[in-house]
Amino acid sequence: MKKVFFKSSIAIAALALTQGAFAGSYPALPEVIAGSGTGALVGDTLYVGLGSGSDLFYSLNLKEKEAKWEAVPAFPGGKRNQAVAAGVDGKLYVFGGFHNTEVADNQTAKDAYSYNPADKKWQKLTTRSPFGPSAGTSVTTYKGKIYFFGGVNQNIWDGLFQDAKAAGKEGKGKVFDKYFDMSAEDFLFNSIVTSYEPKTNHWANQGYFPYGGRAGAAFAVVDGKFVVANGELKAGLRTDTTEVGTLGDKGIEWKAMQKLPAPKGDKYQEGIAAVMSGVSHGTYLVTGGANFPGVAENYKKGVNDHRKAKASKTFRSDVYALDMKTGSWKIVGKLPVGTAGAVSVTYGDKVIIAGGKTTGNKALTEVKTMSYDGKTLTVE
Repeated sequence: MKKVFFKSSIAIAALALTQGAFAGSYPALPEVIAGSGTGALVGDTLYVGLGSGSDLFYSLNLKEKEAKWEAVPAFPGGKRNQAVAAGVDGKLYVFGGFHNTEVADNQTAKDAYSYNPADKKWQKLTTRSPFGPSAGTSVTTYKGKIYFFGGVNQNIWDGLFQDAKAAGKEGKGKVFDKYFDMSAEDFLFNSIVTSYEPKTNHWANQGYFPYGGRAGAAFAVVDGKFVVANGELKAGLRTDTTEVGTLGDKGIEWKAMQKLPAPKGDKYQEGIAAVMSGVSHGTYLVTGGANFPGVAENYKKGVNDHRKAKASKTFRSDVYALDMKTGSWKIVGKLPVGTAGAVSVTYGDKVIIAGGKTTGNKALTEVKTMSYDGKTLTVE
């Protein structure tokens, strides 16, 4: 087992990765679900699946020293991407995402399913999500409920691919040009936070997020507070902001915290989306994600289409730690390779990161862990 240690953000530049191939604490993902971004923890078992046009799910018992990934029955909702998953009361719940249909490719889904490890059976739930969850939705759990944050506007997203199909090969380019040239406000990403309680099969409105809709944001409960970090404001454009929410009788009330600091060597923080996050020894960690350097600066100049910045999609590796008392972030280390869209869960005092993608959209199979004790970040 190879380990990477970071003593502090000051020492990052002076450190080198341990020589040799990088190996994690857990076995690599099966190739058939490499790059998958859907998964959740149910008890001591990690479930990962879907993505890349797959309907497969696999499980890994984290308590077993010699555990291997085991196939579970295929997802009955068919092949889809960017579905979201959560574990509540011993069951796995899977919602939404998008898939190819007879109408057009990449159409959003509103259905929901549960998987019971006890009898190894899937069940389609007699409900549907009020707002998706669609592409870019983030989820977390709190006191028996699943909370949903952000995601693209379903009508705009579905309509984009329907219009592109209708325009044909010669005309679809103009359809996408119009889409990319919209402002962030016109993308109308979802700003309503909702919750679903499996026990009662009930959806609830948890209030309006006043800082603009996001897609691919980090979303978690830390010390009883909801934390949103970064995310996408429109295609190609990220935000560097962080917000914290307190749950009350009328839903979640939000306030702004400090912004994410710029990585070493960057003039400013572009913001990241499709990030991984979790809590280690009481500290909330956010890492990875991807962005397009230069797009934010161009957008401030009135250039809406991120493609005009001629920026390459950059997969990030910095690890950020949040001080909940001060609302401030600091960089405490790096992942061995820039990673976005991986499954991430908190297990004990470690954050497990499974799969994802890296430069060139290469699918990853590595399962790695990171932990932070307030002084040292350990990635293994």
